[in-house]
Formats: sequence, structure tokens, C-alpha cells
Amino acid sequence: MKLTDYIIDFLASKGVTHFFGMSGGAAVHLFDSVAKNALTDYVCVQHEQSAAMGADGYTRTTGKLGVAITTSGPGATNLLTGVCCSYYDSIPTLMLTGQVATHRLKGDRNIRQMGFQETDVISIYQTVTKYAYQIRDPKTIRYHLEKAYYHAFEGRPGPVLLDIPDDLQRSEVDPLTMDGFTPEVTSQQKNLSLSLEKIVTAIENSKRPILILGGGVKTPLIPQQEILKFVEKLGIPTLLTWAGLDLLPEDHPLRVGCFGVYGPRPGNFAVQNSDFILCIGSRLSQNLTGGLLNTFARKATIAMVDINSEEMNKFDGRGISITHRIECKAHDFIKKVSDQELSVVYNNESWLKKISSWKQRFPLPPSPSSIKNHPHVDAYEFVHRLSAIAPSNESIFIDTGGNLTWTCNGWQVKKGQQLHSAWNNTPMGYSLPAAIGASFTRRPVSTTCIIGDGGLMLCLGELATIIHHQLPIRIFLFNNHCHGIQKQTIETWLDSRYTGVDPASGLAFPDFTLLAKAFGFHTIIINDKNKMDQQLHEAYEIKEPVFVNVEINPDQKLYPVLKYGSSLEDQLPPLDKQIIEHEILF
Repeated sequence: MKLTDYIIDFLASKGVTHFFGMSGGAAVHLFDSVAKNALTDYVCVQHEQSAAMGADGYTRTTGKLGVAITTSGPGATNLLTGVCCSYYDSIPTLMLTGQVATHRLKGDRNIRQMGFQETDVISIYQTVTKYAYQIRDPKTIRYHLEKAYYHAFEGRPGPVLLDIPDDLQRSEVDPLTMDGFTPEVTSQQKNLSLSLEKIVTAIENSKRPILILGGGVKTPLIPQQEILKFVEKLGIPTLLTWAGLDLLPEDHPLRVGCFGVYGPRPGNFAVQNSDFILCIGSRLSQNLTGGLLNTFARKATIAMVDINSEEMNKFDGRGISITHRIECKAHDFIKKVSDQELSVVYNNESWLKKISSWKQRFPLPPSPSSIKNHPHVDAYEFVHRLSAIAPSNESIFIDTGGNLTWTCNGWQVKKGQQLHSAWNNTPMGYSLPAAIGASFTRRPVSTTCIIGDGGLMLCLGELATIIHHQLPIRIFLFNNHCHGIQKQTIETWLDSRYTGVDPASGLAFPDFTLLAKAFGFHTIIINDKNKMDQQLHEAYEIKEPVFVNVEINPDQKLYPVLKYGSSLEDQLPPLDKQIIEHEILF
């Protein structure tokens, strides 16, 4: 059989149904094999970057391997930003890149290029993939395909890449005569029982424990019921990182909410006043801890669960002390706790009541820059209303910038909802192609895409992809006519000397509503809060693609936010510090 037929048959046997990519001379055989296979189909995107992000969104919603196909040279290099999204968020994806024929490869010659559109793809991608290999012998395709698939999911998941010369793609192979890949036998999973006993004892001996759940809890996907069982078994207040925002519904009694540099006050109060922290699936980035590490959770004993020991060791000598280090997958730890007959005796109503009082006393306010009767919508108010109306089974993809902060701080998560973003790479223009990938996994369930005007400019072409397939995606454009988060940064550091962040300083935008109409979308403009609910209901009643232009105040700020290098305790202005001074426990 043809080598590319073998590849697609293998991936189809693993449950892959859709392949994302752009055709090109060095990829025609791969696309032909996808088209011939009765179990698979291809999705033609308008930019290869969108192919990698579509594969990423496919994986995040299904747990199956997302696959992108591109041609050689620029087709392969255009994947890079999307691959970085998968790498830094631990999402298993596979990139299949075409390459020039083997007799046109430059090899060890001291030249830049031999074949037309030849590029050394492996060197480019080795630092942002778990496995990257160029096929040189068609008889080895089974071995390297199985090895790539294994590494995508093994340990800490991530993207892999196979670069396949054109002449090898069309070569004949015999699956029965090819050698397969057998993983090395590794030592058995470390016995977690002793670690669990220490954790349980620490919880029982603590007065103000906190559980932190991060995005690693979702790689691989864990059924929400299993997470609920785990949280309720421990019975302690739970903080969520943005990447773990959907792990607990808003109305769960143990859910505190988010914390960090952009986090609401109750979450930061809770973590700063805790005496024991169990952190699972979060690397505790600086966006969570603040810039002064020695002030983070200053009186707490910290236990950290992570598949990568270096994520725990990186704090040594840098201000945060990790007392208990448990090296294993988040899923394994959670399942072990849930399955074991562990009795956690923790009962401190005063701590739970204190957190509850903070949540009531310090709800997330609108930005101080919001102007009464301004002809724009307040972002926080809009997010609150949108989350109330969005269905409980919705997949929500969020871009980066102000729209990400406003959404993560204001979204009221319902049971069954999934919230996704490229949390660690955070490129503008991610959420739309990722939502496209998700739409091919859960059809006809609708998908919500939240994106800013700057982000949409980077993936405008994918509006055509949505219309071509009539995908049930609702696009909510947070249109503040600028790069708002950059404006705020410039105001902080450069005395508001704007450059390239709005039309007045050189940044150009089209009329997005007219543009969406030209592509064929149903369009809605939201610029009046009194009509907001009615228009949101209308958006979700329409079954075809919908484009909603939300006119956000151009002067709306991210709030609350810490200045770079500050500690979480610096979140409060002096007046608020005086108000709650008697409530700080240390």
C-alpha cells in the first residue's frame, strides 16, 4: 500500500476523524489518502498556523490526537506558533509536513537550500516538540509513526512532528514486514500511598488549607464527575488557575475562584492567608505568584503534584519552598485519592465562612475607567450576561489580551462547559481556528469564540472556513478599536506615549460587521446594555454561524491588576488595605 495510505489508516484506527491543513505540492499524497479513507475527512484552512491551532482545539475537546498536514518550506514553518501553543499547554498533536524528494535534500552540503522550498524543519521544531523526525527510509514509517504517537501522550503530553519527503510519500510499503515501536520498560509508578498519607495528615493538621487545580488536570481529559468526587473527598476550598477555570462549576460550595496577578481579591486573600496548599497540575507561573516569589503564600506549607520534577525543583533558592513533591500525572493522583478508602477529617467552618465573606464583600467590580452612559458596553457586565445565557454544554474558546482577562475573571462556569485558550503561549488569533477544530469533534453542538479586534485581524481568512462548513460557531468580537492591554502597559511605563496600538497611533482596523456580512455571517451589533440580553438570546437561537460585534469602551482597563514585579499583597490600594487590615490573618 502507499505510504501515506498507511499513515492515515493508522491514525484512523486511533480515532482521528479530521485532519487540518492547506494543500501544497509536497503534501498532495497525504491529502489524497485522507480523502480516500472512509473514516476520515480533511478541513482546508486559510493559513497553516490555523491548521496547527485547529488540531490543538480538536484535541482539547476530545482527548484524541489532533493532526495537521502542510507542504514543505513555508507551509511547515507557518505551523510554528500553533505548535508552541500545544507544547506549552501539554496538548498532544501531530504535524505531518511534506518535504522535497530525498535526492533534492541538501544533506551535509554547506549550502542553504538544494530543493525548491526545502527547509530544515527538524532543527526548527526540536525545541518545541517531544519528537521530531525526518523519514529517510519508507520501511521505517511504522516505527516512527508509532513512536511519535506514543510520545505525544506519554508522560507530559505535547506535539510531535514527522517530516516526509515527497518521493517517500508515494512509495509502496508492506505493513506486515515493517518493524514496530516498543517503548522501553520503565520503572513502575512510584507508590503514592505514603505521599497520600502525608497530604491527608497535612490537611487535617491545617487550619486554612487550599487546593489549587490547574490546566494539567485536563491533560489528559478527566471526567468532571471524577474531579468533583476528588474535591469533595478532600473537602477544602479550591482555587482555580485560568487554565483550570472549568474544573468546578460556579455554584460549587468549595469553589473560591481564580487568583494571581490579574485575579480577583477573594482568591488572592485565600492563597495569601492559607497555611497549607495542595497544588495539582499548575506550574505556579509568575502570573499566579506575582513577581516577588518570597511573598507568595508566605506562611503556607506547599505540596505540589506534577509529572515534571523540574517544574517543582525550579523554585529551589528562589523564594518558594515546596515541601512535598509528588512526581506523577495529575490524573493518576486524583484517581488514587478517589479510589482509596481515605478519610479526610477537615472541618473548619470559620475558614470557609471567611472566604465566603471575602467573596461577598469584594465582588469583581467594573473597571474604574467605565463611563456612565458611554455608548459602549462594559466588558465585565457583558461577560457576566454572556455566561448566564451560554448553554451548559458549550465549548468556549477565548483569545488573548483584554478579552481573556475580562472573560476569565467574570465568567460564571456552568457544569458541563469547557473553557479553552492557549494559556501559556497566548498568541493573538488562536481562539477562532481552535474553535473550528472543536466544531468538528462535537457537531452539531455549538461553540462560542471570544476574540479581540487585534486577534481577529490575524485569522480573518478563517471566517471563510466557518461559512464553507456552516459551523455552529458564535463569534463574539470584543471590539475596543485598539490593542487595549498594550495601551494600559504603555500608560503604566511610557506616560501614554502610544505607538501602534490604536488608529490614532498607526493601527488600522476595518468595519468588522460589514466584513462579516461579506463572508456570509448573520451579524449582530451590541452597543446598548439595555438590549444586551435580547440580542444574546438571539445569537444563540440562530443555528447558523453568527458574528456579534460587541462595542467595548476603548478606555476600559484590566482590573484588578498588579504592576510588574509586585506581590499579590500589593493588589490593594492603601484605603482598602486599611479597611481589611483586621481581616488579614498573619
